[in-house]
Amino acid sequence: MKKKIILFFNMVKPQKILKVFSIFKKEGMDGVRYHYYLIKDRVRGLNKDCMKAYDISPVTKAEGRASREEYPPMTFREYEKPIISIVIPVYNQFEYTYQCLKYIKKYEAGIPYEIIIGDDCSSDRTMELEKIVKGIQVIHNEVNHQYLNNCNRMCQEARGKYILFLNNDTQVQKNWMEALFDVMENDPSIGLSGSKMVYPNGLTQEAGGIVWRDASILQFGNGRQPDEKALNMKREADYISGASMIIRKDLWEKIGGFDKQFSPAYYEDVDLAFQVRERGYKVIYQPESEVVHFGGTTEGTKESTKRMIEKNRQKFYSKWKETLEKQHYDFSEYPRLMRENKGFPMRRAGK
Repeated sequence: MKKKIILFFNMVKPQKILKVFSIFKKEGMDGVRYHYYLIKDRVRGLNKDCMKAYDISPVTKAEGRASREEYPPMTFREYEKPIISIVIPVYNQFEYTYQCLKYIKKYEAGIPYEIIIGDDCSSDRTMELEKIVKGIQVIHNEVNHQYLNNCNRMCQEARGKYILFLNNDTQVQKNWMEALFDVMENDPSIGLSGSKMVYPNGLTQEAGGIVWRDASILQFGNGRQPDEKALNMKREADYISGASMIIRKDLWEKIGGFDKQFSPAYYEDVDLAFQVRERGYKVIYQPESEVVHFGGTTEGTKESTKRMIEKNRQKFYSKWKETLEKQHYDFSEYPRLMRENKGFPMRRAGK
């Protein structure tokens, strides 16, 4: 009890009191309890001394024209019949893209793959990326399509059996591609799978996503230690982070790609997962595939991002209202679900 009281007062420090009142006004005491448990998870993650080491390179912005020594040429092997098509949407951020490609090459598997970059009207060195990196396809858009439409455009060029979406502000880890490939190859009932996303500080960003009845989402495992048992179970998830996810190409084409009503971004990956399940396939979180995600480098201003997310949440709720009400829990049930399901909530299967 003493620890709970200390944690609660830690949550309501003077600088956070306004936030707590805001939560209470919007979500009531259920909302306060929900956020309390999320903070409890993060505090536990920060206090545990079991930090897993990841292979991470710092990303620093190059001033002016970067030297050849700073960004040496790279060459990828080109396959006549790739099995996996890695699609990477890009808008500026050459330094992130270069490191992303460097890590793909460092940890490439014996699986034939291709890389397709969608350059969405960049003004930095991304414009001449293919002069530095050989063996990849770079599509230089004539107009700025923004994230969702850029992804849909790239996928039209994909030749693989699988499409693997990857953000440019990521650094993949050993076995990331093999783990995603194996889970898809070994079970034809799986339509979509995704990686464990990790912050550069080594803590978990997301271990499969949860969608609540009101269409709000939870990045399950956020701020927790990546070696926790609950975060290392291959399992069904409500959705998979679009920062690193793989889907069967034929299924992607049947669905018709990301739903354009969620353009320019946010909730398109959540909607995709729901569409995959609607067609009878499973959505699986694969913890053996780990990807470091720097995150937040393309989101613009904080308030504009929040408004965009809320707008798309409402669109998503309208589209999937019946499914959400029948199969998904209310966020207020999170504490109980955590206890009963030993670490992660489950959807109301079959209800």
